[in-house]
Amino acid sequence: MNYINLYQSFIDHSSFSRNIVSKYYYQLISPYLESAEIFFMNYGYAGLGESIRTIKLDECDEPYRMPIQLYHHLASSINLQGKDVLEVSCGRGGGASFVNRYYQLRSLVGIDRTAQAIKYCRRKHQQPGLSFLKCDAEAILFGSECFDVVLNVEASHLYPCVDTFLSEVRRVLRPGGYLLLADKRTMAEIHLLRRQISTCGLEVLCEHDISGNVLRSIQLQQSDRLQMLKNQLPHHLVWLATHIIGADGSHLANAIAAGETVYLSFILRKV
Repeated sequence: MNYINLYQSFIDHSSFSRNIVSKYYYQLISPYLESAEIFFMNYGYAGLGESIRTIKLDECDEPYRMPIQLYHHLASSINLQGKDVLEVSCGRGGGASFVNRYYQLRSLVGIDRTAQAIKYCRRKHQQPGLSFLKCDAEAILFGSECFDVVLNVEASHLYPCVDTFLSEVRRVLRPGGYLLLADKRTMAEIHLLRRQISTCGLEVLCEHDISGNVLRSIQLQQSDRLQMLKNQLPHHLVWLATHIIGADGSHLANAIAAGETVYLSFILRKV
């Protein structure tokens, strides 16, 4: 399959088609990332005032400031101290590691459907209270009422059935537990997401449009991310990767700037 031609043929069509290609992309580049210290895949979050910084970080975390700040935006919205937390679609584990180290949790489990990602996480993020499990977002391998908080960062737009994911989240949450969710949607899709949330048994406490923060982060990281891609990927994959990660000038960056795509965060509570 020629992934570049496939993506190029879909890029101006439905977001559903782009999401399919994104799934193939993550499988395609995974082997190339094993030699690089790439802990995060999200677009990041930047302050909109004079300072782009929204949290004080340890020196070892400073290179990952923008993607960490997206996790901080969610994790700082409630008190996580002493909580049992589940991150659904933890990817390469950087976010789980950050939250586990900074927020005094009781435990954090990161799950992801990609076996290679879980293997990487277990090798790179060995911390007390932190564990990883291969598991699908729509069939979570835990009993009911096991967690106080579920985190989900920039992943739900790829799920075949968001309704099933939300149902599973509600099932594994304890009474009064929280779902902290951040993700992108086109303007047409956001109405569907709100409708799905309204019928899932989770109460919306807050909804924030953070499109400006995400776009600024994309712009600030453009040079570094493009260089990283050139260093790690074969030449024929760099163009595709530029669009997927949202480097400035990509379809995503242009869509956010034009107001055609929004990036939202939610605080939801089990009722």
